[in-house]
Amino acid sequence: MDLQVYRCCIGLQLEELDLLSSIYCAAGELQLLDAGVVADFSEFLQSESEASLRSHLEYIIRLTVAAKQCVDVRIELPHLYPQLELARISVHTPLLDKIKEQHLKLQIDNYLLEQRQAEEPYIFQLLSWLQDQIEALMSCTSSDLECPPSEEPKEPKGMQLERLWIYSHHIKSSAKRQELVRQARQLQLTGFSRPGKPGIICVEGEPENVQEYWRSIKALRWQKISLVRTEPCHKRRFEHFTEQLFNSSAAGGEEGVINMGQFIRFLEDHGTGYMKSELFGLA
Repeated sequence: MDLQVYRCCIGLQLEELDLLSSIYCAAGELQLLDAGVVADFSEFLQSESEASLRSHLEYIIRLTVAAKQCVDVRIELPHLYPQLELARISVHTPLLDKIKEQHLKLQIDNYLLEQRQAEEPYIFQLLSWLQDQIEALMSCTSSDLECPPSEEPKEPKGMQLERLWIYSHHIKSSAKRQELVRQARQLQLTGFSRPGKPGIICVEGEPENVQEYWRSIKALRWQKISLVRTEPCHKRRFEHFTEQLFNSSAAGGEEGVINMGQFIRFLEDHGTGYMKSELFGLA
């Protein structure tokens, strides 16, 4: 990832923190969980490497809601927030029962998903919105809300699924690209393949079919191919198996340079954003 992208995002995070500090300036309203991160970020902006990016910026903001009661909002900002990664927000308060808290969590998740294309910081706007939502929930009854399930529905015991992440030096051969798609669809797997350099493959489905896929494609001629991660799962994240280019330009073809922004958004959209670290070393 270009250091300039990191610099831009880290700079925006520090500017936003400075703004929030001036707004939430009363004692206890803004608490940095690790004050040393600010110094690390300032050092990073003056350096030529990512060595100073050891931790994320995390803080708690205490919101005053109805009847002068307070709610703590915990905020964690990945290094590429706000341009390529979403903020992580959590609220735990005795002012809301379990049903209301679950409802609020869904509202927050939906709000954050709407910020996927954002390029500017949005924590202050989120906090203002969050204050309104909490006050509205405090004034309604739990029976007015539809209670979401506390856990994802699981497949029957014999239907546990598996997901594989595969990394290749490159995928260029059109015959090989077609075979990757053909094998996945024949085995009723979902996921994606990204041709070019590097080549990335994700497949999910019944474990025996997933492992059969890995055995089959591993037997093809590769300069370098490795299994990055195997994970059990109870729910598919992808509807079909498709080829995705993630190129910087439409004319890039399979030789195009991967557009990291497109790729990360694709992962986030499918609930697999955690893989950016294992695939590319992004924190």
